[in-house]
Amino acid sequence: MFGVPELQLPNGWTFGWEEGPTGFGGQPWDVWVRPETRVLPYFQLPEHERSLFIRNGDYTIKMFKGNGAISFHLFRDLTLEPGNYLFEINVFPDLVADYDHGQKIWAGDPISGEVRFILGGGGSDWILPAFGQWNTLNYTFALSEAQTIRLGAAFRGRYALANNGWFFDEWSLKRLQN
Repeated sequence: MFGVPELQLPNGWTFGWEEGPTGFGGQPWDVWVRPETRVLPYFQLPEHERSLFIRNGDYTIKMFKGNGAISFHLFRDLTLEPGNYLFEINVFPDLVADYDHGQKIWAGDPISGEVRFILGGGGSDWILPAFGQWNTLNYTFALSEAQTIRLGAAFRGRYALANNGWFFDEWSLKRLQN
């Protein structure tokens, strides 16, 4: 994206982020910074992390920043027919407060990481996922007429953690039978 090597995106997706004060505190680290984004093939991950961060196939998406608060969104505009839909995403919040002899110490505050579905100009409320494991999150919605609509998810890591990381794999949109 923009010719910046650390801004890699999956095909067909758009990425945006916040910069400036988080609104969650007045400390020097309470500032949103741009995360890095990587489309990682399995061979670029340490062997012991491949099965952890790749659910299916040969790639995973990693969006992260060490020692910085991040708020970003990943979306695409789709033309959909009327009907009921299920949007499913799989996210692994790799939110590390510290390391102890190479072992991750997960962020202790549940609001350290949040997820929100995007649908048009709205979507869901913020969801608190479990850290250090895959979370399968679902969002159902109905369209009464054919339209082009923005669909995606927003993520935020409120605090400047040692690793403010998110992995993504196996996202799907399914039209449900009426």
